[in-house]
Amino acid sequence: MSDPFRWRYGRVDRFFIGAIGPPGQRTFYLYLETASERAYFPFEKNQAKVMGEQSLELAANLGWEGDSPAVQEIVAQGTDLPTPLSETEILFRVSAISMRIDAEEEITMMLEGQSEEKVTFTITPRQLQAGAYMALQACRSGRPICRDCQLPQDPDGHYCPAGNGHRIPI
Repeated sequence: MSDPFRWRYGRVDRFFIGAIGPPGQRTFYLYLETASERAYFPFEKNQAKVMGEQSLELAANLGWEGDSPAVQEIVAQGTDLPTPLSETEILFRVSAISMRIDAEEEITMMLEGQSEEKVTFTITPRQLQAGAYMALQACRSGRPICRDCQLPQDPDGHYCPAGNGHRIPI
């Protein structure tokens, strides 16, 4: 049986969370970069939202400094998520995310895929907080939500279930 931990990165230089593509057609990614490698892990918008919210809650509970200049600098670097250069940089779709606090300045994260793929890497609390802000920002920057059905609106017109299938102009 092959090692499910095929990818062990140790401490990563860059850790970003964002989306690539126009609203309604975006793919959400968790992005890692070391001195010699880049890796993208697609995941669901809801996973990004929950990870962002829970990471900020964890940081607050542990008393980590919130919206510091160091965190904002990382967020600014990750504003425009780099596009994958090749399909080989996209490793696997994330099905589960877990983290462990190893020391005051070290968090080990594990991503799991559906076919038993696993990756581990280490980030700092600032990287975790910046990733949380990026995730929530990416989630908010999508299509507007319909006030009637609470579903994303299509830019070409919205067929609202609450309107019994009638197109509601935007």
